[in-house]
Amino acid sequence: MRHGLTEYNHLRKLQGSSDIPLNAEGEYQAECAAEKLKDEPFDAIVSSPLGRAHRTAEIINQHHQLPIHTMDELKEQHFGTLEGSHIDDIIEKYPNGELPGAETFDALSARAEKAIRHIHEQFEGQYVLLTAHSRTIKSILALYSDEIDMLRTKLDNCSLSHIEFLDSKWHVHEYNVQTYAESAQEEHKK
Repeated sequence: MRHGLTEYNHLRKLQGSSDIPLNAEGEYQAECAAEKLKDEPFDAIVSSPLGRAHRTAEIINQHHQLPIHTMDELKEQHFGTLEGSHIDDIIEKYPNGELPGAETFDALSARAEKAIRHIHEQFEGQYVLLTAHSRTIKSILALYSDEIDMLRTKLDNCSLSHIEFLDSKWHVHEYNVQTYAESAQEEHKK
């Protein structure tokens, strides 16, 4: 699951490895996700240590009461001095997505692969909820699906993706599945 909305998401600022917390709307999104997932039989929860992902895990965990394991490998892509910059300005300056001083897609992919390998070894055969970040999740999905593009594939805040280890390999069943209704979100803002 991608974390809930932050103020940086709302303002379209690049947050990367900056530890930006959920805003009120992000807390609400996580509450909706918690309600949707309350009957899921999770065996374990693993999260990025960054506050926005960890808080999303905490909110969902209110129905499960499991220990939350954190992994540094699940942090978002590091964007260096560009963190805090407006995303539209970055897209205009760097349309190919190659950002100076940022962690490369290859490095992020290697980190994501290491995380999934570790989670698979530690929780083999278990149903694991993983909370992380857009590009980290896309890096995981891209390992097992040619549909995923780091720049064009969209993962909404608090969206779910489902992967499964079956017949000795990982399968992406779905991604960017909504966990809250937009109309309910608009009502919440009033």
